[in-house]
Amino acid sequence: MTERDTALAAIDPALREQLVDSICALLPHVLKREVTGATADTTLMEALGMSSTTGLELVLELEERLELEISVEDLGRDDFGTVGSLADYVAGNLLPEA
Repeated sequence: MTERDTALAAIDPALREQLVDSICALLPHVLKREVTGATADTTLMEALGMSSTTGLELVLELEERLELEISVEDLGRDDFGTVGSLADYVAGNLLPEA
């Protein structure tokens, strides 16, 4: 089992579901167009045409909406593969409140 697999196993399923729902809800705002039927399996760059700039905007909007702070230090292109992979990254990289 890799370090990433161990981290994913530790993610609270309810938190992940909340993050997936929030990401899906923010997609139309960030992409400035209608987005329907997005799920955890929806590919962000391929299916939705999201750019790296738009991806960062999505993370910032997510922080604001959920009043969370997310460490983006290790955030990479692979984390933007799907809505679910982004939710997994966020759930595993929340910073403690100051």
